[in-house]
Amino acid sequence: FDVTKEYYINDAGRQIKLLGESLKARYLQMKGVNCTIPEGGYEGNYLIDIAKKVTDEKIDFNQFAADLILEDIKEDLKRFGVSFDRWVRESDFFKRGKVDELLKYLEGKGAIYSAEGSKWFKTSVFGDEKDRVVIKSDGSYTYLASDIAYHKDKIERGYDTLINIVGPDHHGYIPRIKAVVETFGFPPENLHFIIVQLTTLYRGKEKLSMSTRKGQFISLKQLMDEVGPDASKFFFIFRKADSHLDFDLELAKKHSVENPVYYLQYAYVRMKHIIEFAKEKGIDVAESSVDLSLLKEPEELSLAKYIAKFPDTIEAVVNSYGVHLLAEYLLDIAKLFHSYYHKHRVVTEDRELSSARLVLTKALLSVFSLSLNLLNITLPEKM
Repeated sequence: FDVTKEYYINDAGRQIKLLGESLKARYLQMKGVNCTIPEGGYEGNYLIDIAKKVTDEKIDFNQFAADLILEDIKEDLKRFGVSFDRWVRESDFFKRGKVDELLKYLEGKGAIYSAEGSKWFKTSVFGDEKDRVVIKSDGSYTYLASDIAYHKDKIERGYDTLINIVGPDHHGYIPRIKAVVETFGFPPENLHFIIVQLTTLYRGKEKLSMSTRKGQFISLKQLMDEVGPDASKFFFIFRKADSHLDFDLELAKKHSVENPVYYLQYAYVRMKHIIEFAKEKGIDVAESSVDLSLLKEPEELSLAKYIAKFPDTIEAVVNSYGVHLLAEYLLDIAKLFHSYYHKHRVVTEDRELSSARLVLTKALLSVFSLSLNLLNITLPEKM
């Protein structure tokens, strides 16, 4: 597959305006001016840190805040091990006149009409439960207006499959966007949505309360500082995206089998150490000369079956966009391998049996190396 990964930056609209007004209020407060955060604005102390970087009160506070926050996002994602090929700004579609251009085009085609002082897109024609507003009676644009321009842009760039990753409050958004792409002649069945459910953070049994507006939240940077990038990433991966996640910070820090990422990395290190120990004993097998029929233990046969399932597992991940399937697959193997390790020695006095078990261990190590690399989880040398 030729895949382009894009990060769509919502830097236009009411929320960005509130962010800019909130930053300006913080800046003026620092200058001794008696002013308050606007109603519905952002109260977090992080805006005080941004306000300290303002050198001229004539700046565009909306853009200044958005740019600095975006820099932090890029830095955090790099550390998290997630990269994007393109960063697309919502505001660019307005600056280039693309939003108005497309709305006028759709109006000319009869897909947009005026009613009650607003402009409406006929999404109901394409299966939506009702038509949707694109321009409000006060002249402001809804998110759908810029989404129309963004999806038209992606279609014009020639992609045959589009995948949108959205939050749990976007269920109603799906039929609207499918209507949009169908209007432009793009097959709606080739537009896929991954809905990512919310995560609740716990510290042991204590639930951590959060509010973005009040500035009560734990950022990805803080999460990685506390539990590390690998644990942060794997805890999000090993649950299905549309399932709610309870993320226990204390569990993610444990160096024990209770912690799933530790459990996987420990299995990987064990496999490596077995192979290194065998080399020290002068056993370095060529698979073609090994009698694999000597592998008769139930755990050995089960592990061999799991190895054979690897291609099908990867195919299932690709077809369903369900990365959790690979995480579950690895955890199943790790559980079985740890059990096997405690019951049976791989390197024994029986050289032929040792060789057969080493081939099995090498195959498991190969599967683990490929899989952990695909998940972008560190392959440790020792633990």
